[in-house]
Amino acid sequence: MSETFRRLAHAGLTFNAPLSEERAAGLVRALPIAPGHHVLDLGCGWGELLLRILAAHPATTGTGVDTSREALDRGLRASTRLGLHERVELVEAAAETCADVADVVLCVAASHAFGGHRAALEALRQHVTAGGRALYADGYWAADPSEAALAAIGELPRLEELETAARAAGFRIEHGSSSSQEEWDAFEAAWRSGLESSGDADAIAFAAQRRREYEDGYRDAIGFAWLVLVPV
Repeated sequence: MSETFRRLAHAGLTFNAPLSEERAAGLVRALPIAPGHHVLDLGCGWGELLLRILAAHPATTGTGVDTSREALDRGLRASTRLGLHERVELVEAAAETCADVADVVLCVAASHAFGGHRAALEALRQHVTAGGRALYADGYWAADPSEAALAAIGELPRLEELETAARAAGFRIEHGSSSSQEEWDAFEAAWRSGLESSGDADAIAFAAQRRREYEDGYRDAIGFAWLVLVPV
């Protein structure tokens, strides 16, 4: 996918994941953050969830790390609008090069930055303090994928593989849930909307292709896990 198409697709999204407002609020509540604690978001994109956590916990600070300057600039604009710019730093860097340690560490749809789910979970464990929490979110195959689904998405683990890898990395799973079909449908529709509203014929055609791949391919096979993890 070209950077132009990616930018248009992201323009239609609040979160770059199948995440509803209700689930986002629940995740913010599920991450206990004492005053003065620090939150680190690895592969943050524009940092929507990070900013919501900081807004809910006024005495906290945050750092988001991502390679996309455009996404980080979007996050900076949002942090200024929300009055959070003095408590958050958005850093242009590869997530795997980050050496920060934090009380709460997020890694949402960013395992590719580390080379896959096992490496991402192992890295995550090194970033979270004792007694802290990690939020790891990633895609998985909830059913046997068709050839069309594999062609569109590629290889994914099963949910039990994600959970096993989390434990092997040194975590206890405190809470786990998966995005609903409604969340997936809303995410895919929002992703396409930025392309569809662009007026660009190629972008509109690309959105139509994505819709076919989703509805005829991976819609009934893909899942997305949200794991709140405690280091052990």
